[in-house]
Amino acid sequence: MSIHGISAIQAAAESMTMGERGIESAKVILTGFVVVFSVLFLLIGIIKLYSAIVSKLQSGGESRKKKDAAQKKKVVSVSRTVAAPEPQAEDGIPEEVVAVIAAAVMSLYAGASKPRIKSIKKAGGSRSAWANAGVIDNTRPF
Repeated sequence: MSIHGISAIQAAAESMTMGERGIESAKVILTGFVVVFSVLFLLIGIIKLYSAIVSKLQSGGESRKKKDAAQKKKVVSVSRTVAAPEPQAEDGIPEEVVAVIAAAVMSLYAGASKPRIKSIKKAGGSRSAWANAGVIDNTRPF
C-alpha cells in the first residue's frame, strides 16, 4: 500500500463513531470464528473419513483371519488325536497342575505344529512372583 492509502484508512478510522468501530470489530471477530470453525469441521470430516477407511481395511483383514483360524481349528482338531508324550514333572507337582499347564500351552500355541512340554519344575527362589516383579520394577534403571 502506498502512504496515501494508509493515511486514507487512518482518516476513515478516525472519522468513525464508537458504534461503527464496535460493529467493524464484531465483523472481524465473527469472520475469524467462522474461518476457524470451518477449518475445524473440515479436519473433523477428514479424520472421520480416514477412520472409516482404516476400520474398513481392518475388518476385511479380520474376516480373512477368521476364515484362516477356522481352517486351522479343523487341522488342529485332527492333529490332536495323536497322543503326545507326557511331560516330565518334578516330584511334588500334582497331576492337575501338569494338566492345566499342558492345556494352557496347547491353547496358546494352537496354530503351531505340535507344541511339546519337556519338563515342569517348580520355580526357585524365596520370593513370590509378585515380589520379584516389584523388585524388578523398582530397580530398573531410568
